[in-house]
Amino acid sequence: MLTMLMLTVLGSRDFPAAPALALTPTVSPRTAPLSLENPVADKNFYLFHLISQSPAVQMALAQDPEIRKIQQDLASRFAAATANESFDQGSSLRKLLMTSEEIDRVSDALRRLYQTNREVAALADVQIPESGCYYRYQSQSGADRLASAFRDCLTGVNHVIEVYGLGVPGRSSATDSMFYKPTDLTFNGTIHQWFGTYAELNPNSAPFYEPSLRLATWLLDLNMRDEAGRFEPMERGENRAAYRRVRSVDWRKYPYSVILVPGLGPEEPEVRLSPAGKLLCQLAAKRYRDGQAPFIITSGGFVHPRQTPYCEAIEMKRSLMRDFGVPENAILIDPHARHTTTNLRNAARLIYRYGIPFDKPGLVTTNTFQSKDIESKAFRDRCLSVFGYQPFRSGKRLSPFDTEFYPLIDSLYTDPADPLDP
Repeated sequence: MLTMLMLTVLGSRDFPAAPALALTPTVSPRTAPLSLENPVADKNFYLFHLISQSPAVQMALAQDPEIRKIQQDLASRFAAATANESFDQGSSLRKLLMTSEEIDRVSDALRRLYQTNREVAALADVQIPESGCYYRYQSQSGADRLASAFRDCLTGVNHVIEVYGLGVPGRSSATDSMFYKPTDLTFNGTIHQWFGTYAELNPNSAPFYEPSLRLATWLLDLNMRDEAGRFEPMERGENRAAYRRVRSVDWRKYPYSVILVPGLGPEEPEVRLSPAGKLLCQLAAKRYRDGQAPFIITSGGFVHPRQTPYCEAIEMKRSLMRDFGVPENAILIDPHARHTTTNLRNAARLIYRYGIPFDKPGLVTTNTFQSKDIESKAFRDRCLSVFGYQPFRSGKRLSPFDTEFYPLIDSLYTDPADPLDP
């Protein structure tokens, strides 16, 4: 049975009531790839990854009286879920959803801890802004930034459990929905087995959100929705050759930093790369040979048709190398984007994280319809509606196929409400 983490394990010393560190104004996101130990969980909930690296912060959370009450209540609900042997496990899954009132209480507790605990303050004032993952909160006070980032993570865990355990429609329900049906007997039996297995393997589970977090990431895996973690860490895999070349590029020789090729996925299960996608590769290869940019970014995930085994970015990279002679060290992949909006956002992230000049324009090369859409006001409105910010600024339309774009740093913000590509 799940029990709360005992203070005898953590130690019983009190934290000194020291003033919080005043480090907020000057910290900018690092121009380096994120450190990912568990890519699916870490990309969706990077704050929890940061906390996992700090025993002092974990201890502060465990010793806070309000958070301890919440952990006790969650442990009791977990025990009830473990005892549920029905073939309808929906009620069990709901027991690991945190209520809005509980999330509010956690937020208040974090603001208090920020004022009294140096390690918690450093997390809020240095590590969170350095990550860039919560960039929309960069201008907030340290206490509010910590509470906002934590709220994102807790509501994001709830969202994953609801979409991939209870069948609630997600942001793109048709292509991103769960594999199983919530009423499937095998699915419900497996849910029951998970509760019992987790309880046995993790008798002292902490921090307080850990069981819910582990359930959420397991549900993504169960439904074959681990897309966010595939090919990570890319800078040590598919992007290694190009990533290592970035530092040696003389950027003065090129009008553009990258040539971005959005995917145009096939709808037929047996087709690896659509004819339209191959035509885009041909255009991008010509732009590269003409010296427009030193890198091509192929962007598109495992999207069409639903649960396809083929990744658009990978298939376009193969075509560029095999069919058009582009060297591997000139190709970066974004194998996670699922929409045109995320093609642009993820390209901006790669440019920033890989140390490519961020003030230099990029070039989007695509078909005439998508190119026209990208430069439209309707597309900018769609970005604002989906992300809450603009991931890029439009430049000139150069041809029916080519549009300039300027990446914006707001793109670093990660959103677990879109867990397949946060």
